Amino acid sequence: MKKLFVLIILSIFGHSAFSQIEIYGRYTAGGKVEPDINLYGERKLSKKVNLTYFALVESKWSEALVGFSYAPKDWFSVGLSAGVEHNPAVYRTAGSIWMGKKKTSLLVLWEKGDGRDNYWYKTTLSQKLSDEVSLGARAWRYHGVGPVFSYAIKKVGVTPWIMPAYDFEYDQKRLIFGVDIKM
Repeated sequence: MKKLFVLIILSIFGHSAFSQIEIYGRYTAGGKVEPDINLYGERKLSKKVNLTYFALVESKWSEALVGFSYAPKDWFSVGLSAGVEHNPAVYRTAGSIWMGKKKTSLLVLWEKGDGRDNYWYKTTLSQKLSDEVSLGARAWRYHGVGPVFSYAIKKVGVTPWIMPAYDFEYDQKRLIFGVDIKM
């Protein structure tokens, strides 16, 4: 079922204006690395509206979302999407807000599925220190709160990143490391 969701999204939105794969691992002290693969993309429908898609695959979780984003200004965008998740209730909804001026940006992502505790969020405040280097602060459910450092290798469209974090919900230290690959 997981592979079917990813295949459907790839075939429908194969020619996106922007797409990216994110591959990362979440390491918990004394534990193991939990791998995660995300796919995100946009297709421009008009000057201010994009069709968006997102898919995620982990060892025990998967989801796929399709939606729209609206950018009334070049420094502000809001998005809503809906889809399916690896859960008997099946449905999942999501939203996003992005704001950015010059070298500073704020991205807020949230999702909600069936059930009181079936929600997720990721908020990142980021500052570009140079064309390649960014430093930020991130709060990310199931991962933690902490600084995030990234280094963009623009020639190949790859951005490795690392985030040492503390997960207050599960009272655990974590190290999240990954790479974003533009397609």
